[in-house]
Amino acid sequence: MRVIGIDPGLSATGYGIVESTGINRYAPIAYGTIRTSSKKDIASRLFSIYENLQAVMGTYSPDAAGIESIFIGKDPKNHLRIGEARGAIFVALKEHDIDVYEFSPVQVKKAITGYGAAEKAQVCFMVSRLLDIRSAVNEHVADALAIALSVLNQYAIERYGQHDRVTSR
Repeated sequence: MRVIGIDPGLSATGYGIVESTGINRYAPIAYGTIRTSSKKDIASRLFSIYENLQAVMGTYSPDAAGIESIFIGKDPKNHLRIGEARGAIFVALKEHDIDVYEFSPVQVKKAITGYGAAEKAQVCFMVSRLLDIRSAVNEHVADALAIALSVLNQYAIERYGQHDRVTSR
């Protein structure tokens, strides 16, 4: 099964495509960051996210998708912009007619590290370890890959009744 994980953002949207290669075995297929310029209008930025994500989806044909759910933090304006980016992302995903899973940041951290309040560095470390990625990835990519792994874990639970965390090898 091939999954795309998406860490939504208006300035930087991370994506990561991971494939299950066996029980608790995963391979990174592709990952990157879709960046938009703050000098452009909001419609152009959202269209850029949509268009770039469409290209990624067309190239790698994932079977399912995962996206980080919205949480309200200290900067409501930023979260509104993330919501707008999510809208562009959902439209792109709908055009490919794949199942979409949503996870809170706490759920992703717990699935990847076993601890829902893990620091970003811990998530990055575990993602690199689980996927045998030796080069540094930015936090948007690490989050997207973690979301993709969370989808694969959730899918295994739903399909096979496996309750192991992604981290069990």
